[in-house]
Amino acid sequence: MNNPANSNNTVCIGNELEWLSLRTQQILQLNPDAELPLPPVDASTSYGQLVISHQLTDADRVLLNLALATSFAPEYLFPLAQASANIEWSLYTGGFFRSGQSIFYPTVRTAVFLLSGKSYTNRSIYAGYFHSQHRLFTSGLIHTAPGKESDSFLNYEVQLNDQFLNTILTGESPRLDGGNGFPARRSKHTHTLAEVVLNEKTKEEIEKLRRFTRHVKKVWEINTHNRYRNNFISIFSGEPGTGKSHTAEALGNEFGLPVYKVNFAQMVSKYIGETEKNLEKIFDRFDKQPCILFFDEAEAVFSKRNEVKDSHDQHANNMQSYLLQKIEEFAGIVILATNVQQLSHYFDKAFQRRIRLIASFDFPDYPQRRLLWERSVETPYCFENGLIENLAKNYQLTGGNIYNIVSDAVLEAMDRETDIITFDMIEPAMKDEFKKTGRPYKMCTDEMVMSNPVWRYGVGYEQRKNF
Repeated sequence: MNNPANSNNTVCIGNELEWLSLRTQQILQLNPDAELPLPPVDASTSYGQLVISHQLTDADRVLLNLALATSFAPEYLFPLAQASANIEWSLYTGGFFRSGQSIFYPTVRTAVFLLSGKSYTNRSIYAGYFHSQHRLFTSGLIHTAPGKESDSFLNYEVQLNDQFLNTILTGESPRLDGGNGFPARRSKHTHTLAEVVLNEKTKEEIEKLRRFTRHVKKVWEINTHNRYRNNFISIFSGEPGTGKSHTAEALGNEFGLPVYKVNFAQMVSKYIGETEKNLEKIFDRFDKQPCILFFDEAEAVFSKRNEVKDSHDQHANNMQSYLLQKIEEFAGIVILATNVQQLSHYFDKAFQRRIRLIASFDFPDYPQRRLLWERSVETPYCFENGLIENLAKNYQLTGGNIYNIVSDAVLEAMDRETDIITFDMIEPAMKDEFKKTGRPYKMCTDEMVMSNPVWRYGVGYEQRKNF
């Protein structure tokens, strides 16, 4: 049975692409000023929803449709292909053919041609309208590529980002992390907030973020005069493994927003100016996109500006100033995770002003650890009698530690061909976790932590606490 929504979308796209052919023929017949409006945007179709969500103008739609036609239905570009074969018209149409291929590949100049015809005045308007920082390109919706190194931007080929083709055709959510070397990747986890173990204080703290996440699209719709904050910058502070990224992923799943995690190894560069370029890529692509942007170990980038003693300090300060500007302009949800606890000692005051929430993720105490152990295995596996109580009460471990330990213990159970997990299966992995965190492997209750916090937090705890 045909889906009416899909049928409407097919008609909508057909009409959009047909306009390209009709407009080309109109210009070739030397009648470029005749009325030929683009089809009305149908908000019920996936094509219409993309146009509305990206706030595309009619000029933007022309460029988008050229890229869409190349990827999906190149036959609609046949009149343009014919025109470009004529030497005189090819100076206006832009575009090119690849060797041995019959497909016409449009350029930015092709869109300018369709919008302005032979009018020099109109051409100057649209040639300036499309530039390398135009939203269509910075959002990742359309890629551009020069034919040769000396090409001006007008002669850049326009290519639809393949990840948006399904969005236009079927309404499937696009992945915004496409592109080789792009320093962010979409999380694949599907858990919910109900599955995350947090104390009541932390749950109350993130409620403000939940409210903004719930209404983010509506805020963007009504905030036409920038009377309200378009973004929500929050900091999740706590020891490794206490649920910071787990909570960010759960928030995204609760409201149907993808979570993109920034890879600092790919983003930070030793070369002057490269880190800023990578930051610009991220903030431009995710600006006003319904998603959550997650920075782990945020203190590596979002730190205080230094007293200038040499050129390296000056460069670091320039990067911080640039970052503050991008954060201020960014419309979206950003979560910055850090192990630093005394944030005022580390984060720049100008940056602190832009933060709307600081949520503390405390080391889990006995009741939370018990719940983490109880939820850590699924049927057919189970713990031997009394083991959960022993582990939760006597070993200071985070949810991240427990996840690693149980993963190893289940493999051991498979080797032994048993469904029951015993202490001797758990202990080797538990020793490894203590070793990784620089803590002595020993039994330690919550009461004992009060006399020596190192048994829970590890060496260097005081430095992190008082950073």
